[in-house]
Amino acid sequence: MMASAELTPFSLEDFVAREESKNLLRFIVCGSVDHGKSTLIGRLLYETRCLFDDQLDALAKDSRKHGTRRGDLDLALVLDGLAAEREQKITIDVAHRFFTTERRKFIVADAPGHEQYTRNMATGASTADLALLVISADAGLTSQTKRHLLIVSTLGVQRIVAAVNKMDLVGWSQSVFAEIEAEFRSFVKDLGFSGVFFIPVAAASGDNVVCRWGCMDWYRGPTLLDHLEQVPIADKSSGKEFRMPVQWVNRPDPGFRGYSGLIVGGAVHPGMLAQVLPSAQWARVARIVTADGDLDRAVVGQAVTLALAGEFDASRGDIIAELGTPTAVTNRLCARLVWMNEEPLIPGKRYLLRIAAGTATAVLEPGLSVIDLETGKSTPAEGLPMNGIGTGTFEIDRRIAVDR
Repeated sequence: MMASAELTPFSLEDFVAREESKNLLRFIVCGSVDHGKSTLIGRLLYETRCLFDDQLDALAKDSRKHGTRRGDLDLALVLDGLAAEREQKITIDVAHRFFTTERRKFIVADAPGHEQYTRNMATGASTADLALLVISADAGLTSQTKRHLLIVSTLGVQRIVAAVNKMDLVGWSQSVFAEIEAEFRSFVKDLGFSGVFFIPVAAASGDNVVCRWGCMDWYRGPTLLDHLEQVPIADKSSGKEFRMPVQWVNRPDPGFRGYSGLIVGGAVHPGMLAQVLPSAQWARVARIVTADGDLDRAVVGQAVTLALAGEFDASRGDIIAELGTPTAVTNRLCARLVWMNEEPLIPGKRYLLRIAAGTATAVLEPGLSVIDLETGKSTPAEGLPMNGIGTGTFEIDRRIAVDR
């Protein structure tokens, strides 16, 4: 009589606990139009088996109707879900997908590459821990690729992965890959990224995305998925001072006054000395209130209500900061700008600035500069056109608190 193998009982609680223990990487996939961004992410989801059977059936059907792979699965259609996207075969809106592996959880944002939809790309980059720049090996760096690099740098993304895609179209050439890497590094050297990594891939066949097929034996580094699973995620609360813009003054009854907002830097705990800016009033944090009860500590990314010991005149747009940490209070602000309006940005005109949770009126001073996308250098400009990126200084109608 054969002994049956003992099966380990399935525990939903164990599964949930295992998933919750994984850390989360948010990344945006960007780059120029037709460089293969949607196909690359579709390949990641397909190879990691994160597509359900009904999704695969729908993908097979859509590939026959809309696909460009001559009967094979068109993995770009996993993310290009809008009818207009499938008709035009471009990405228009940012598509978010969640997937998980044994090592890590991911939220990926597939951003449009067309210049017309740059606004959507910037929105998708605003919450990313990492940017995956997809570059077609046969086209190299384009102006739109460089525009996306400047935007993710402006929004504070520190880590970059450059996936040089469609390596099959250049005969899997190591020299082409090296030339693109050299040009890329030259352009980003002054943009302040803390890590830039390069991987040659072919999203259509899957080479170096999740597995290696031996077409690029000269490449000895990790696959794209291996790198995404291992890349460090910055602890946004570590080494940074506490900051929370006030979004709402919470006064449900005469006995309670709290200041609600999203923590954007550092951590806070009851007893901490805090200051309200720009007024510079200070007090101790009495309570950290949430819908699930009071907390002993809250960190960046959490939405909380802070109750301070004492009476304060604080309102929406003010910032609560850790006492004694350097925070400038000023009525002039110099910033890098990504201009999205059809009318150009002109010095001397009045504009509304959204600063943290508040709004102020400001005048753009003379001395505006625009960044040349070919060279990365700044030159004086009389105005900033739509999708232009530059640097300007605003004179604001009131004093505001800004970080260093």
